[in-house]
Amino acid sequence: MGLDDLEGFLRQKGAPELVTEIGTGTATFNALVDAVAVSSSTVSSRLSEGVERDIFTVSHRPTEHGTEKRYKLTVLGRRIYDWAEQTEFERKVRKLRRLRHERDTSFEQLIGKLNRDMEIRKMVADSDPLEGEDVDLSEGASFVPKAPSEEEHREAKFERMEESLKPIADDQAEESSE
Repeated sequence: MGLDDLEGFLRQKGAPELVTEIGTGTATFNALVDAVAVSSSTVSSRLSEGVERDIFTVSHRPTEHGTEKRYKLTVLGRRIYDWAEQTEFERKVRKLRRLRHERDTSFEQLIGKLNRDMEIRKMVADSDPLEGEDVDLSEGASFVPKAPSEEEHREAKFERMEESLKPIADDQAEESSE
């Protein structure tokens, strides 16, 4: 395999991520699909191409349900991985995966809030609907209520604590001091 062929493989979507994900160990197809941000068919293609180019080897291990394929880096694959570590590419791939996970989590929270908001809007009959009307919102105003800050939570808690205090009557204070 020539240098151009190797470079062409590594420039394909998902190929370098597969190398860094397999790393110094082994990995199953399903683990690789979960770890790399490409489709399962792309992972399958890259693994097959990597085996053809002597970057990955495949071993078969028996399991309770049959056999599973495990992918491991060859000497060439390990050399690529070592360079990925030295150039911090491997660390950047892991950081990117973490950021994608955070983005996906935030997106799911957004969708959850939107769904909850839509359900609440369905449950509450709006006596004066604003649909079709122009609404002027002042700058910084929003239809979505802002969550109170930590400081506002503390102040509200302090106010509730103050409200629950009862003043001590003067005659009760005198009796307890005698």
